[in-house]
Amino acid sequence: MRQNPKKYVSKSSPASDNKGTRLNKFLSNAGICSRREADQFIIMGLVTVNGKPVTEMGFQVQIGDEVRYDGQMVRSTPLVYILLNKPKGFLATKQGGDIKKSIQELIRSAHSEKVAPIGNMGRTNTGLLFLTNDDKLRKRLSQVQSKVKMIYKVTLENKISLTDFEKLTRGVLLQKRTYSIKKIDYVIGGTKKEIGVEVDNLSPGVLSRLFEKINHKVLVMDRVMYAGLTKKDLPRGRWRKLTEKEIQFLHVLAH
Repeated sequence: MRQNPKKYVSKSSPASDNKGTRLNKFLSNAGICSRREADQFIIMGLVTVNGKPVTEMGFQVQIGDEVRYDGQMVRSTPLVYILLNKPKGFLATKQGGDIKKSIQELIRSAHSEKVAPIGNMGRTNTGLLFLTNDDKLRKRLSQVQSKVKMIYKVTLENKISLTDFEKLTRGVLLQKRTYSIKKIDYVIGGTKKEIGVEVDNLSPGVLSRLFEKINHKVLVMDRVMYAGLTKKDLPRGRWRKLTEKEIQFLHVLAH
C-alpha cells in the first residue's frame, strides 16, 4: 500500500463544469474491477491519472487522460455486451479477420470497435449469440468446464429414436473426449425429426458432430437459449445490449 499519496486536483475534478467519466466507472468499464472495488483502489493510491495519484471520490476522467492501475495502462474503450439473434448465411468466428457476411456486419453501424462472439457459429446455424470485448469474461465463459446452459431446437434428416436419446445422454466419444447431452426430447407438436436439446457449453459444431456419430444428419440448428437469455422481443438478425443485471449474472456464472 502506498503511504499518503499526493492528492491530484485539476480541471478534471468534480468541482469543474467539464463532463467526463467518473474514475471508478472508468475502471469498471475497462474490466479491472467493480465500482466498489475501484473506490478502494483509488483510496489506496493505486490509480494514477496523467502520472499523478488520484485519491478523491468522484474524480472525472477526460478524453485523452492516461489512466494507470498499479502501474499498468487502463484502456478507455467501454465494455460492450451484445445478444444477437443470428440469421442464416452469416458467419460467426472468434478468429476475426476480413470475412464476407460476418456477424460483425450486423452490429457495425453502432459498434465500429472489435466486439467478438463467444464461440463459433457456422453460416447454416441460427439463434442466440453472445458478443463482447470483455476478454476476461469471454475467456471464462469459453472454458470447457463452464456451466453455460444452452438450449437448441434441432431438425434432423430422419426420425430419431429413444435409444439414440440414451446414447447421447450417456455420452459419445469425439476426438478422444466424451461429450454428453443433459436433456433431449421431441418438440411438442412436431415430428420425431424435431427435438429440443439442453447442453452445457456445447457449440453448434460439436453438437452436429455428436449427431453424426450416431448416424443422424442435422438439417437445422437454432440456439433458443444462452445462459438464461432468450429470443424474446429479438427478431432474427436483430441485437440488443445486455442489461446490468444480465451482465452481473454472466460474471457470476463465469466464476
